[in-house]
Amino acid sequence: MSSRTFDVIRPAELRPVTWRRLVWVSWRRHRGTLLAAAAVVGAIGIYLIVTGIQLRSAYHQAAGCTPQSSQACRFAWQTFHDNHSNVAMLSVVYVVLPLLLGAFAGAPIIGRELESGTFRFVWTQGVGRMRWAIAMICAGAISTALITGVFGLLVTWHDTPLWWADTVPHLQAGEFSATGIAVIAWALLAYAAALLAGLVFRKVVPAIGTAFAVTFGLAFVASQLRQHYLPPLKTRSLDHVNGTMQLSQWWQQGDTRVSQESVDKVLHAAGIGAGAQPGEPDPTSYLLHHGYTQWTSYQPGSRFWAFQWVEFGWLMVLVVVLVGATFVLLRRRDA
Repeated sequence: MSSRTFDVIRPAELRPVTWRRLVWVSWRRHRGTLLAAAAVVGAIGIYLIVTGIQLRSAYHQAAGCTPQSSQACRFAWQTFHDNHSNVAMLSVVYVVLPLLLGAFAGAPIIGRELESGTFRFVWTQGVGRMRWAIAMICAGAISTALITGVFGLLVTWHDTPLWWADTVPHLQAGEFSATGIAVIAWALLAYAAALLAGLVFRKVVPAIGTAFAVTFGLAFVASQLRQHYLPPLKTRSLDHVNGTMQLSQWWQQGDTRVSQESVDKVLHAAGIGAGAQPGEPDPTSYLLHHGYTQWTSYQPGSRFWAFQWVEFGWLMVLVVVLVGATFVLLRRRDA
């Protein structure tokens, strides 16, 4: 009886997919979202460039008027302020757009895989869910940061003449969060929130809505918190330096703070109404000449970059926490 020896053929050892290929896959899967975001920023950028050129021309025309104390120059500055002070709609766009970009970029990365069921294939084909998640999340975060960074630069360039003319303080909520490095942090926060929401809800649309609602609410809280990043300064001067953010005003008599009700009673007793009528003394001048001092608390515009770094810091801490929570939940989730 003869025996045959069979050689055992071992399957080729599977090598993990390279990071380069994973980044390429990430681009292929999410290029539609990223290109759409770039197109939106590009369209708004064209508007900002066209109107920014007009804005700078109007500013230089008013600034070049001589002498500045003349009636014609004062009229030129008044015209500039009147024509360019209404930036409410742009401020809304400045706040909302980075949050939407971040939410739309982050929600599909995990949410789409879970919603469509393709995660079962992706996580079991020699990649591994954590390796796959790192590549997808990092590529999306870098793209989001770059796109919103360009948007922030465009806003800064467009609105700089408004800051020079003190038409819009650059510490104002809509301006501050859309410029500097804060705009990148806000977009990344929406991105991280959308990642986690996509994993929790397993659907893209609810993840986008949740991430946007949470970050928009946090943006409102930050607009109030921002006033106290550093202790405010106070002054008795009625003039203010360009770029300051006024917080509050009050009257003091000696070292005692006087309520607005008491001030109104003093003015009423002197026969001075809320609005100065022809022939009436100016309320402020009257109070100043009768021993009252008006104080103003404010944040100076020179603190812009200090505030930017403070806001960037705590926002990035939140980003790290949200992304960390995403990885923890993703590791524990059954494939």
